[in-house]
Amino acid sequence: MKKRALSMVAMAAAATMLVSACGSGNSGNGGDAQSVIDDKTGFASYTGEPQKGGVVEVLGGVDFSHLDPAMGSDGNVLNLYNLLYRNLTQYKYNRESGELELVGDLAEDTGTPNEDSTEWTFKLKEGVTFEDGSPITAEDVKFGFEHAFDPSLAIGLDYLQNYVKGAKDYEGVFKDPKGLDSIKVVDERTITIETNEPMADFPNVVATAPGAPFPKDKVTKVDQIQKDPISSGPYKVEEYKRGESLTLVRNENWKAETDDIRPAYPDGYKFTVSLDQNTIDQRMMSGQGDDANAVSSSTNPVVAANLAKITQDPKLSERTVQSIPSCNYFMVMNNTKEPLGDKKVRQAINWGVDKSSVVNASGGSQLADVAPNLLLPSVPQYDDTDPYATEGSKGDPEKAKAMLKEAGAENLKLTMDVRALPMWQAQAEAVQQSLKKIGIEVKLNVIDQAKFYEVLATPSQQNELAITGWCSNGWFSGEPLLGPLFDGERITKTGNLNQSQIDDPALNKALAEAAVMPDLDDKTAAYAKINEQVLDLAPVVPLVRPRPLQLAGSNVGGAFANPSKTGYIDYSQLGLLNPEG
Repeated sequence: MKKRALSMVAMAAAATMLVSACGSGNSGNGGDAQSVIDDKTGFASYTGEPQKGGVVEVLGGVDFSHLDPAMGSDGNVLNLYNLLYRNLTQYKYNRESGELELVGDLAEDTGTPNEDSTEWTFKLKEGVTFEDGSPITAEDVKFGFEHAFDPSLAIGLDYLQNYVKGAKDYEGVFKDPKGLDSIKVVDERTITIETNEPMADFPNVVATAPGAPFPKDKVTKVDQIQKDPISSGPYKVEEYKRGESLTLVRNENWKAETDDIRPAYPDGYKFTVSLDQNTIDQRMMSGQGDDANAVSSSTNPVVAANLAKITQDPKLSERTVQSIPSCNYFMVMNNTKEPLGDKKVRQAINWGVDKSSVVNASGGSQLADVAPNLLLPSVPQYDDTDPYATEGSKGDPEKAKAMLKEAGAENLKLTMDVRALPMWQAQAEAVQQSLKKIGIEVKLNVIDQAKFYEVLATPSQQNELAITGWCSNGWFSGEPLLGPLFDGERITKTGNLNQSQIDDPALNKALAEAAVMPDLDDKTAAYAKINEQVLDLAPVVPLVRPRPLQLAGSNVGGAFANPSKTGYIDYSQLGLLNPEG
């Protein structure tokens, strides 16, 4: 696979300058650390070179949704998975050049296709093992895939299930231990995977979390990995107290020479969850004791109220990282609920939303940009097309009201699902006020942080509206950004990512045709047109692209915004500047 340059990131890297960050006034780093400061934002683009040893703490408000990589899909849990699990391929990011490269992880390279890219062959590296020291074989990779296809587990990212031949109808390895004929073990280190259609970028698909291998002879129950993870990465679970903490320690059988993606600086990680957001900020800004060795989690960036204090104190801003805009936040409109099945009603709502108020609710223009559409600036050939553009992004209430009247949909009463996080609730309240101005009364249904995605991915539990988001995890293409969200053929009873439940034949056809295009440039152009097609159908209202802040303790190095980790700090690159401090 070719290296993928991210011009926006490269430009940001070029705009940085090196300055000394002498401990930020807190104990822990010995005063010799170097932070790279972005002279455009004033925040750190890198917090210095870590050393081996010590424990990195992560402070968060949200528990991890699932420890089984088949089941989780939010950015924070995917960031965690990278510490515990390895895949055939993975993304490697060069923060200085801004280059994101897909490379072999467990595999020696990114795979070899047949002539029409319907069959891909991967050869495993020598010496890769599970946490007990047993070798990872092609049979374990096959088992890992088929474990992830079990209907009771397949509620996470659906790319593998969507593209591996026969996976959609497979009942899972526990009901059908023979497995899929499309996944063939050639020998102990070689596996061949058939796709149900030509797939030029299938190596990106096998980089997704559900592709993690598990030992076939040691996993006998469908919920086993959820309760007792088996690591193939540099760390393993020592203790998990749901709702309280997760402790990781070194996987002594992980071999650094087989892994040039994860440097594994710390001896372990301690994740503390269920903390109040302002408590996290206050602890991180103070940086006392073990908090000097901590970062705030990617689910809990700095609240807007603390922005001024950080920007006015150089010792704080030089250990604050601003995320790359790798996510779109939007309002889902459930097309199966009347009158939202009417395109004119959905378009009217798009015209009526004041996006500038959602930017303010997200912390203001320093922390968020308006999202004009559903692609991202890092996607090749991106443009900022916005068919619902208004002056100052304030919406057009009069036009929206006229369209609703024409559609016979006045004085509506709708319910909006929202995640119990401060910024998300503030965004929901801003949209609630916009819709009130066009005659729509909205009731907010606040859902527990950890369970939100699971509820939203179950169509029978959805209400009419929802505030949610979708991020790129390194695969910057229209397929991961549009396919799962708007393909009617991918609607499922659980684990459903098409949460608007739009099922438009023409759109489905366009997505199907784009997916099999062998030329990546043609594919990119096709998804640009599909983006416009989705905007016209208006199943969602694009709202904002957040650029949130995460604080790192004064003794934490290796913190930078990684586009392959939804633009947040990559946990796997962290370490302590002075492990003895």
